[in-house]
Amino acid sequence: MKKNEELFYLIKSLTKSEKRYFKLSAQGNESAEYLHLFDAIEAQKVYDETKIKTLFKDKTFVLQLTTIKNYLKQRILQSLRSYHSRISKNAELVDIIRNVEILYHKGQYSICKSELNRAEKKAKNFQQDMLLFHIEDWKRKVHQALYPQDFTTLKTIIEKQKDTLDSTNEYIDLLLANVDPAQFSLSHKKSVSLQNKTLKTLHKYRKQLLSKHTDKARQTLENLIKEWEQSPELLKEYFAMYFSVNNNLLGFLVFNKQYKEAFVRILLLKQKAQTITTISAAIIKETLRLYNIELEIHRNLKDLHTTHEVINEIQTFINTHKTLVPNNYWLSFRFQFANIYFLKEDYKKALQWINDILNHQTKKDRKDLITHTYWLNLLVHYELGNGFTLRYLIDSMKKQLRKQKNIVFYEKTILKFLSKTVEYDAIEKRKAFIDLNDQLEEYPIPDHILGYVDFTEWIFKKC
Repeated sequence: MKKNEELFYLIKSLTKSEKRYFKLSAQGNESAEYLHLFDAIEAQKVYDETKIKTLFKDKTFVLQLTTIKNYLKQRILQSLRSYHSRISKNAELVDIIRNVEILYHKGQYSICKSELNRAEKKAKNFQQDMLLFHIEDWKRKVHQALYPQDFTTLKTIIEKQKDTLDSTNEYIDLLLANVDPAQFSLSHKKSVSLQNKTLKTLHKYRKQLLSKHTDKARQTLENLIKEWEQSPELLKEYFAMYFSVNNNLLGFLVFNKQYKEAFVRILLLKQKAQTITTISAAIIKETLRLYNIELEIHRNLKDLHTTHEVINEIQTFINTHKTLVPNNYWLSFRFQFANIYFLKEDYKKALQWINDILNHQTKKDRKDLITHTYWLNLLVHYELGNGFTLRYLIDSMKKQLRKQKNIVFYEKTILKFLSKTVEYDAIEKRKAFIDLNDQLEEYPIPDHILGYVDFTEWIFKKC
């Protein structure tokens, strides 16, 4: 994202209700220049500053476009802060602290104290240690303003501050440890905060995996999930963290081919996610991660009959949250849809998704996914017996590969095979596949390539 596109993407991220709230908050300023600019940017599909300047060429504000864009951005952010004032306990506490600062400067110490007591209780209940540090700091300032000689109470408040700081420092250490679990060892001191405990447990889980203690690793995650579920208020407030722990367990189960148990857990996790009313970018990211795991199960359990339902569900979810889903995520999902339908031998549906990718590709798309979509396209047309189309596509593929690099052995061998055998009868094809399998056993296809299109499985099924 370029600097001059920030406002465009901010406007595009707004929901209908957020836009309506912003317009209502600006009532009485219908002629305000920033509102005209808002409407013009909102109407664009791709940001074009030249068109904006042309549209407002008769307006004086266009000479200070950067300034008015910054002003509009701040007005939108101000509106969002107001609209989402109760988005989380963190946001509520920040607002209370801001109120206290204003009241403090007005000398309204009595109101400050009651607001701080309310904030302190909420911060402790929801384990907001970093904000609790600031709350205690304001309690110290207020008490010092009221009773400057009461050193005993001041000392008690400062000691509380130190305790919250210790917990925050532990949180930072745990974040660092989870970046590189092999290089960090943690103290055995018990964490009080569930968030800190989660980070410490995830560090332990990763070290257990590195030590190949898989049974212990699984039990570690299961125990952590149970602990979250015993704290429903914290689970709801920090659902993205709970979601992430569950996704770790699901990834573990799929890696160990425990697909059916993973499938049941996915259904239960989706039910829990439906109870969360505030959808954040973090929750969307974890939902996409969940869908990736679910698609992997569909790739491996070919007898599952709910594939079409899941793909429709993913489509709906991405369309609903498209401003928060990067284009390459959507490309990756469409590639997976095509791949799964190919493995399930539903070649017409596979071809629909392949065409959707190839007909809408852009220069910004991941080259690896586009290249392997072309490969998938060849295999599908081969299965459909489209000999004439296939030979044309093979020639195009050769030209494309030569532009990128030299054609390697497996590519040359498979392209020759597809062109030569597409019109063979069943018996001839089987013999040809056996011969192809022997050639590729001698010069294997790299594993990272099979992660995109599993040529070896396709060939093996035909032998």
